[in-house]
Amino acid sequence: MVDILTARDERIRLIESLLNKDKVIICLRVNYPGQEKVNQDTITVAKIIHEEIKKNFQLTNYRYFESLEGPIYLYEVSSDDPIIVKKRTIAIEDNHPLGRLVDLDVYYQSVKSISRKDLNVSSRKCYLCNEDAFKCIIAQKHDINEVKNYFRDKINSFINVPLDLMELANQAMLYEVSLEPSFGKVTPSTSGAHHDMDYQLFLDSISVLSKYMLKFAQLGYQSKPIVAMYEESVELGKACEKAMFVKTKGVNTQKGLIFVLGLLVMCSAKVLFEGSDFQKIFTYVEILGKKKFCELDKLNGDNLTKGEQVYKQYNIGGVRYEASLGFPLIQEALKIINLNDRKSYLKTFLFLMSKCDDTTIISRKGIDTLNDVKQVMNRLYNSDFNMEEIVRVSDEFVQKGINPGGSCDLLCGTFFLKLVKNYIDKIKSKEGEKHDE
Repeated sequence: MVDILTARDERIRLIESLLNKDKVIICLRVNYPGQEKVNQDTITVAKIIHEEIKKNFQLTNYRYFESLEGPIYLYEVSSDDPIIVKKRTIAIEDNHPLGRLVDLDVYYQSVKSISRKDLNVSSRKCYLCNEDAFKCIIAQKHDINEVKNYFRDKINSFINVPLDLMELANQAMLYEVSLEPSFGKVTPSTSGAHHDMDYQLFLDSISVLSKYMLKFAQLGYQSKPIVAMYEESVELGKACEKAMFVKTKGVNTQKGLIFVLGLLVMCSAKVLFEGSDFQKIFTYVEILGKKKFCELDKLNGDNLTKGEQVYKQYNIGGVRYEASLGFPLIQEALKIINLNDRKSYLKTFLFLMSKCDDTTIISRKGIDTLNDVKQVMNRLYNSDFNMEEIVRVSDEFVQKGINPGGSCDLLCGTFFLKLVKNYIDKIKSKEGEKHDE
C-alpha cells in the first residue's frame, strides 16, 4: 500500500509540473483490483481508451508510463474550458464499453481534480452491484477474483462481439450471392441481368464491406443512445460506399446493402451490449430508419440516386421505407427461413420478391414490370415447389434484364438476423447454464 501511495504522489507531482495557467491535463488510469496492476488486460484497456481520447480531444502532447498504479497516460489538452473537457471524459466513462474500467481525471490550475460532484453528476458505480463504487472498495464487498473475471469478460466482449457480428455479416453476404437460381441477381454461375459485374467482383466487394461491418458493430456496441449514433453511422456508410467503389473500380455492387446490413449490424451490436431481447433490434432499426426515410422528403436538385428518383416519381420508398417500419418483410421472412434447410433459402427469396416494392426493378424496368414480378413470384411462392418452373422463370427474368436488388438486400438482412438470433440464443443458453450452477 505504501508503495502504491508513493507511486500516486509521484504521479501528482508530475501532473503539477505540467500544469500552467492555460493548460488542462487529463489523466487516464485503469481501475484494476489487486497489486499486479500492470498486466496484459490493463495495458489493453489503457490502449483502447487512449485511442478514444485521441479521437475526442485536441492534444498538444501526451506521455505514457507504468507504475505500481498501473499503466497511465497523461494528456495536455488544447482547451481553456476544463468543465467541457470533464463533461466529455465523463461521457467516455459512461458510454464506452470499457469506460467503467478506467478513471479519467481532469486537472486545471490545481492538483485537485475536477470531480463529478462538482458538475452535479452521479458517482461511479460498482462493476458488480451497481452501488457506489467507492463504498464497495472501502468495504471490500466483492471477492477480488469475481471483479477480475468481470474485468476480463468486459475486454473479451468488447473485442469479440463486434468481430463475431462481422463474421455473421460476411456469412450472410456470401449466402445471398451464392443462392441460385438467379432471377436476375449475380450468382456463382451467372452475372444475371448485369453486364458490368460478376461473382468475382461481388467477392471483392464483400471483402471491403466486411471491414466496415466491423466498424458498424463497434459503433453500436456501447451505451450511448441509439439515436445519438445516427450521424456517425451515416458518415460510416458514406466511407464504406467510397471504399466499395474504389475496390470495384466504380461499379455499384452493393450500395443498398451497405444501408440495410450496416443498420442491422449496428442495431444488433446495441442489443448485444445491453443484453436485450432479439426483437429489440427492430425497435432500434425503426428509430434510425425513420430518420433516414424523412430525408427523402427533403430531396431537391438533379443529383439523385435511382432510388431517390423512384421516390420522387412514384412515392415508393423501397428499403428505406421498410427500415422506417422496422423491416416488417424481414420479420416475416425470418419465419420462413431455416438455416438447416437450403430449400427454405429459395422459398424466402420468392417470398421477398413477391412482397418487396423493389426500387431497383422500378428504376430499370418501370412500375408495371415490378407488379408483374410480384405477381409471378407470389404464384411461385404459394404453389408446389416446382424446380423446373422456378428455373424457367429465373431464366426469363435474366433475359428481360430484371434486377431484384432490393429483394437481395432484404434476403441478406434475413440471413444475417437469423444468424444473430442463433447467436443470441446461444448466449442466453450459456447464461442459463451458469445460473443453474
